[in-house]
Amino acid sequence: MDEYAKLIEEAGADRAGLRKLRDLTNPVVLEVLNYWYAQRGTRRMPTPADIDPVAIARHMPHLMMLQVDYEPFNLTYRLIGEKVANSHGVNFKGQSVLAINERKPKLGSMLFELFKAVAELRRPVGVGGEMEFAGGGYMDFEAAYMPLSLDGERTDRIFTVTVYREVPVAERFKNEMTTI
Repeated sequence: MDEYAKLIEEAGADRAGLRKLRDLTNPVVLEVLNYWYAQRGTRRMPTPADIDPVAIARHMPHLMMLQVDYEPFNLTYRLIGEKVANSHGVNFKGQSVLAINERKPKLGSMLFELFKAVAELRRPVGVGGEMEFAGGGYMDFEAAYMPLSLDGERTDRIFTVTVYREVPVAERFKNEMTTI
């Protein structure tokens, strides 16, 4: 098992993973992703200033903005929507992504590696699946993580949209019984 696969399992996210952008289906995720593409235009990535909160205000509870720092590489939460914070049981605004490890061991490390990959790839990444969240319990989710750049080359921010749905206990057990 490779190191990242082990980290995913230890974080309790083995029923979640990468999704092809074309396979994303949640209307909120798709609307924000299409907004990112429209703001990007012909450039590799839009700038942080291209993201107008008024244009996407109705989706603010589902949004996050992370700051990407280099030398040393670090990721800091700058904006966390209410539904995202509630699912994790805490608002990590102003804290490093790795701070999540204090709340749910290994999850911060896994997210750090995922966001780092988005920064390095300089393109949107889709994610989804099911997992237990510290604040929201067992949920399924779908997300898009999108890079932003001040100079058009280096990722300076990561803009995300995540939609969560609580999975009722009966549905969860039914899903688990089909995998046995």
